[in-house]
Amino acid sequence: MLIFDGHLDLAMNAVNWNRDITRPLAQVRQREAEQTDKRDRGHGTVTFPEMRRGGIGLCIATQIGHSVALDSPLPGWNSPEIAWAQTQAQLA
Repeated sequence: MLIFDGHLDLAMNAVNWNRDITRPLAQVRQREAEQTDKRDRGHGTVTFPEMRRGGIGLCIATQIGHSVALDSPLPGWNSPEIAWAQTQAQLA
């Protein structure tokens, strides 16, 4: 059976969280065990080896990049250019 994941934030996990998603999940969580810069460090992520182990054959890796006004309470980047650069980093 081919399992298809239609929405996965792999690129954001790699770029924004500085996660090496080519590594086993246990290594990623161990590396993050003492980090406190983000609330969910060491929890709830996915890596390519885990996806293979779970039988995921195809996924759509979402690129996240949107700009917001400087006074906006919503999260986002401060200009369209920065948001675009973020998507290019995720693509890489």
